[in-house]
Order: sequence, then C-alpha cells, then structure tokens
Amino acid sequence: MLKKLKKKILKKKTADENEVTVESRQGQTLRERIENYTEAITFAEAGLQEQAQEIMRAELAEATKVLVVGHEDTFSKPLVDYAVGFAERMGYEIVALNISPVRTESTTIGPFCDMLCEEFNKKCQEGIGTLCRICEEKNIPFTHLVKFGEVDDCIKEAHEEMRRVEFVITEPESCPEDGRVAIPVFCLAR
Repeated sequence: MLKKLKKKILKKKTADENEVTVESRQGQTLRERIENYTEAITFAEAGLQEQAQEIMRAELAEATKVLVVGHEDTFSKPLVDYAVGFAERMGYEIVALNISPVRTESTTIGPFCDMLCEEFNKKCQEGIGTLCRICEEKNIPFTHLVKFGEVDDCIKEAHEEMRRVEFVITEPESCPEDGRVAIPVFCLAR
C-alpha cells in the first residue's frame, strides 16, 4: 500500500514539487472501499488533506439507491407508488429489477432459452414504462436491470453490482381490494 502511495506521489512532477494528483476511482468491493479509506487516512496523516478529501468526496459522490424488485416482468401500482414516494422522500436513486425464474444455463430448455430470455426482456421493457415515466417526472435517477435465476441470488448479484444500495423494496404477497397493502422493505447486510 505504501509503495503504491509513493508511486502516486512521485509520479506527478511539475513546477510545484508538492502537487499530487489522485485518480478518482470507485471501488466495487468492500476490500477496495477499505483501501480507499486507508489511502485517504494515509494522505491525511501525511498532511495532504486536500487529496484525502478528494478521495472521500469521490467515494461519497455516488447516490444511495433503493432496489425495487418487481414480480417477474411487471411492477404493481402499489409497489410503484411506494417506491417512488420512498425514493423522493429519502433522495435515493431507484434501481428497478425484473427477475425471470428461467435459468440461462438450463439444459432442459437449451434451444429455447435465448428465445425465452429475449421475450422476457421485451415484456420487461413494456412493464417498466410507468415507473420510468414517473421517475422522469419527479427527477429521480433511475436504472433498470433484468436478471435470470433464483430471486435471492439475483438480489444479491444486483446488490454487488450496484454500489450503495441501502434498501430493497419488493412486491407485496397480495394486493387486497381496499387499497391497504403492506409493502415489504428490507435492508441487506453488507
């Protein structure tokens, strides 16, 4: 770690010998995140507070997110309303996730797998329209993902891909007629 920092410090030689540049990098794993914090601490201890602050700003610049998991290729109206209200109140970005139970590596449906996946993607694009439109109207940043496999595995995979996912909101088990619905919201352990 110290060798890497020395290289960064010595790499930039300009008219000002004390000038240091730090590339902005956003780690994808816990290990890289810890390395970023360690690097910032090292710069701060060396009296290079501006560089330490730059590293911390880059780490914190990415918006926090809420992962909204639909029911296969659709998102119910209660889920959309709750997720948009939640993201708007909390200042979160929405990451919408559609999950197909069809596994792409399945050998039993081998020749039809690509066709099923393509059809599922088309239906997802149609089903996401309302959520996308509402997010645009309310200026909520929005991302859409489509995954194939078990729900738990797909949520974990999306959580690892997208940085700073704070909460997961899922479809309710059932939608009663009186409009009172309990939307499941949970936080993933890191």
